[in-house]
Amino acid sequence: LMPISDHIKRTLLDTLVSNINEMVIGFDGTPSTSSDGAAGRPAITVNPTVRVVDDSTILVEGFIPATESFDDTLKEVYVQFRGTGTAFTPVARHTISPLSKTTKNEIRIQLLIEVK
Repeated sequence: LMPISDHIKRTLLDTLVSNINEMVIGFDGTPSTSSDGAAGRPAITVNPTVRVVDDSTILVEGFIPATESFDDTLKEVYVQFRGTGTAFTPVARHTISPLSKTTKNEIRIQLLIEVK
C-alpha cells in the first residue's frame, strides 16, 4: 500500500475543519469504536472551534459555561457535521474520564484528531 499524498491529506484536514460544526457531550461511557454513529446519551451540544494543528492533526475545542449543570457525570464527546434539517455526518466519538459539571465550574474540552 502507498500512503496518500501530503497535498490530499492537507485538503482532507481543511475539509474536516470547515465541516465540523457540532460537539455533543454526553453521559454514555461505553467504549468508543470507529463505527459509532451518534452520541449515546447526549447532555449538551456546543459549537466547537476547529483548527489545523499540523500536517496530520486537527484540534476540536468545545466549551461548557458555568450556567450549565448536570446530575450525571459527562463521559463522552461526539463530533459531527450537521447539515440543514436533521441530517448529520459522524466524525468521531471519544469516551472520556467522568467529569462533574455544576454551576461552580466551566469545562473546556479539547480533542486532537489525527488523520493518517
